[in-house]
Amino acid sequence: MLINLGPILCGETDKISFDYKTDSPEDFDDIHFTDAVSVSGNIVNMAGYISLTLKASVPFSTHCARCWKEINSVFNLDFCKGIAAKNTLQNEDTDDYLIMKNDSVDIDTPLGEAILLSFPITFLCKEDCKGLCPMCGEDLNEGECNCVKKEIDPRLEILKKLLDK
Repeated sequence: MLINLGPILCGETDKISFDYKTDSPEDFDDIHFTDAVSVSGNIVNMAGYISLTLKASVPFSTHCARCWKEINSVFNLDFCKGIAAKNTLQNEDTDDYLIMKNDSVDIDTPLGEAILLSFPITFLCKEDCKGLCPMCGEDLNEGECNCVKKEIDPRLEILKKLLDK
């Protein structure tokens, strides 16, 4: 979304509020973004320092990293950046500021980047998920399986034969 900062720059107001929905990021790996991203926030002028503060809610679905159950959830992101006029910074390649062009600032591009950079890599269906049995694939959250849990080091297996006698 392109936001016109004209009212702030000419002193008509010190705050511009916004609330909108934008397209979700492209799916990646096993993560599917299920709905539009809800964005709300403010652009505030504090004695010449203009800052952007927003909250974004990103609905998604993925699978548990341990048991592979489907997870439907919402990722919430808080995003804050300073806003500077073009040609006022020594280094405009910095990610610390959004650069306004023609008294406007685009917030969708840096917001999309922030979502992808701060999105967790793995998710769990619950904090104490036990996962799947590595031997039979049984879901250990639903109960124990009948697999032999004790594995013998193959280098010491000959000693086991002595104990079995």
